Amino acid sequence: MAGIKTRNEIRFILNGEGVALGTVAPDQTLLDWLRLDRSLRGTKEGCAEGDCGACTVLVGRLSGGTLVYESVNACIRFLGSLDSTHVVTVEHVRSDAGKLHPVQQAMIDFHGSQCGFCTPGFVMSLYALWMRAPEPSDAAIEKALQGNLCRCTGYEAIMRAARAISSYGKAAKDPLAAERKAVTAKLEAMKNGSRIEIGSGNKRLIVPANADDLASVLVKEPGATIVAGSTDVGLWVTKHMRDIAPAVFIGNLDGLCGMSEDKGVISIGAGVTY
Repeated sequence: MAGIKTRNEIRFILNGEGVALGTVAPDQTLLDWLRLDRSLRGTKEGCAEGDCGACTVLVGRLSGGTLVYESVNACIRFLGSLDSTHVVTVEHVRSDAGKLHPVQQAMIDFHGSQCGFCTPGFVMSLYALWMRAPEPSDAAIEKALQGNLCRCTGYEAIMRAARAISSYGKAAKDPLAAERKAVTAKLEAMKNGSRIEIGSGNKRLIVPANADDLASVLVKEPGATIVAGSTDVGLWVTKHMRDIAPAVFIGNLDGLCGMSEDKGVISIGAGVTY
């Protein structure tokens, strides 16, 4: 496709550090990279299939020029999907010097942790909820925690903690809120309109520059595995040990994430979620 430049590395922000990776396997998960390559072991592996939530991290992505953080399962999220994002792990959850973060303090005071294995995941899911809804309803809390399992507490202690978070601090003054402008500027600079290609032969991963570039990629690679949210493809790797290369990652393509209506015809992009 004319005019599309190519670069050979994935760029993103990990907590407060810029990262550029030129060697990334198509099936390399964020969880394995965090624990094995970066020794950030607060993110746990429980099920390796996106069900238990022990591996939950936050991923911030620009959407319509706005930085939006979502909780995601690192065990089935591939590194190839993270270009131009801000990855936040439990190690980066912080507050004023010498104090725990409001989410952490609420979990302690309301006895929301027993064995502790699931706790980092709950903290991250509640963190994401608190930033977008500082005074959430019970229904919102339950929805935010649908992907987190706890075999010890019975959940009511965690619900009480979730209701109380804003009594420990204000979301508008959270460090992630204070850094929002700076992080947004860094992510905009990373998103430079290039196609990303890493690896060679059948061991490649490709991140198209836009929807038109995706069409061009698929003409050349008709047998490639298309990866969006990876809730299915992730399990092909972690449970079935399938080879997904070459892999084409499309979660970054804004052109696939919209809906429109024209003359009675509704168009829904392939990347639209519920």
